[in-house]
Amino acid sequence: MKRTYFHNYKDFHELKRNGNPQDENKYMNVSSEDIKMNYFGMRKIFYFTFFIFLCFLFYSCEKSLDLVPQTTFSESTFFKTTDQYKLFTNQFYLSLPTTTYDLTRDSYADLTMTKTTNTVSNGSYVATPTSDTWTSSYQTIRNTTYLIGKGVNASSDLKDQVAIYVAEAEFFRALAYFNLFRDFGGVPIIDKVLTLGDKDLLYGPRNSRQEVVDYIMKDLDDAISVLPVESAIASDDKGRVSKGAALALEARIALFEGTWDEFRGITGYQTLLDKAINASNQIISSGEYELFDRRDVLGNESWRYFFFLDIKKSNFGNLTKTDQKENILVNRYDGTIRGVPQNSFTGGDCPTLKFADMFLCTDGLPIDKSPLFQGKLTNTSEYINRDLRMTNTMVVPYTQAWPGFMASTCRDWNNPYASGYPDGNAYHNIVTLGMATLTGYMDKKGVGEIFMPSYDLPVIRYAEVLLINAEALFEKNSSITDAQLDLTINKLRFRAGVAALSNAFVTSNGLDMRTEIRRERNVELFKEQQRWDDIRRWKTAETELTQSMRGVLWTGTYKTSPEYSNVIVNLDADGYLVVEDASIRKFDPDKNYLMPLPTRQLLLNPQLEQNPGW
Repeated sequence: MKRTYFHNYKDFHELKRNGNPQDENKYMNVSSEDIKMNYFGMRKIFYFTFFIFLCFLFYSCEKSLDLVPQTTFSESTFFKTTDQYKLFTNQFYLSLPTTTYDLTRDSYADLTMTKTTNTVSNGSYVATPTSDTWTSSYQTIRNTTYLIGKGVNASSDLKDQVAIYVAEAEFFRALAYFNLFRDFGGVPIIDKVLTLGDKDLLYGPRNSRQEVVDYIMKDLDDAISVLPVESAIASDDKGRVSKGAALALEARIALFEGTWDEFRGITGYQTLLDKAINASNQIISSGEYELFDRRDVLGNESWRYFFFLDIKKSNFGNLTKTDQKENILVNRYDGTIRGVPQNSFTGGDCPTLKFADMFLCTDGLPIDKSPLFQGKLTNTSEYINRDLRMTNTMVVPYTQAWPGFMASTCRDWNNPYASGYPDGNAYHNIVTLGMATLTGYMDKKGVGEIFMPSYDLPVIRYAEVLLINAEALFEKNSSITDAQLDLTINKLRFRAGVAALSNAFVTSNGLDMRTEIRRERNVELFKEQQRWDDIRRWKTAETELTQSMRGVLWTGTYKTSPEYSNVIVNLDADGYLVVEDASIRKFDPDKNYLMPLPTRQLLLNPQLEQNPGW
């Protein structure tokens, strides 16, 4: 869905956007009190700005803005204390993905649609002069490399104290390279802060995929050796990168590249899968994280409420952020100082029929095999006896909703069933007529119910680690044991109220283990920027993305309702809504698995080679 932003960061981002990284002679001022600022503690947070020798912009938030400079900093007077290193490092957390960014990548694939045509999804996009991914990633790489250099060359009495901030910078440099690598493939590795004299790097060729992956893994291994475990991070610093976050990112990247190579017949992929298994095993055995399952107080909506645990009441059990140990890395928000990018029910984020049909019945069988499936002859029957994640992810027709995009529709936990949309029928009329969804399905994952919320947005969570471990084990060995399933996939299925997966269950029901492992990933990580990368690394995009984008069964359900009798929709032979027909969708396997490099970069650097087909 389209995201409406409610926060006080307008000036914050304007300052960053308008900064001039070429002006190396200016610097700005920051008060000595500001240096004590702890961005993550959310206790003393105020706007600050300074501009040092290389013109890096730093800033934070304060309810009362004070721009009167008290202390002046330049390169020669900065990086003298651990607080200054910490202050510099804070900027990197602004590069973490947001909900809006996640939805953009999700709409590249096939499980959700937006109300505007997505040219990536239907294969019609073209190379552009610039790329936000390219620009922002290399900005982060430059800044992290600068900090790492300062830390390496720090005085002996300071070096050990700032090692943790060097490790954080290494983590964010690895993440920036992965953001480039997963879209463009091999990219130039820049391992120093460039000057105009560094023509060999400024105008150098692309490094190979393997070189970039090796560089990323070196950064992450170095960070892992220094970063603290989650339980050792002080409460005021919660949200900073932990050892678990670096291990999880390493596992994610190793699985991505390992399976990319596997399904393209590239030798050596087993080494990367081993790395994914090892990193995820370290997280599992650490005991630092666990799945959030509070059905004891939140009932069957526990999974949904996990995504908007707040610092104030946001659920029936009055559970807050501190009541979960599943999130490994989050983009942190505060409802007063830094507002969450809000979901808007008018934005048109539309789950597709393919996604709806992925949810198993409670007996662990797909809908085409399960006797528990109730069919689609009513608007609500397909939601019965299904994986709990279905009704936690998607709006069930004719149910009350409290979309948190304006105060009048938010939930009042003193009177929890008031306000919102009390007339579920009228509300769903709006939904199915296309004002909020094109497919007739509507998602509610992460849609907070209170105004100005403070919930955090997951970047990496423990559920993904379990999925990585299971998939890497299966792809490495072409099999997975029941014991390994119980430690990974079955923990997710138990939380979702679905029967356990076993080898005997797969065999006796004519299922495919790889399909079932991927199914778990699809339904668990929906709208968490995974699907686009998954179908590319599995090399299935050429099959998945050339299919029609379909919605609800119209014939026999909505068509029979009087309020829809005059509505004209496009249907297939089976009576399902067709939003985008297969005839206008394409995917060239020789071209579309990689994004095109921005054409302006090719003009600036003739040694850069464009990706095939572009």
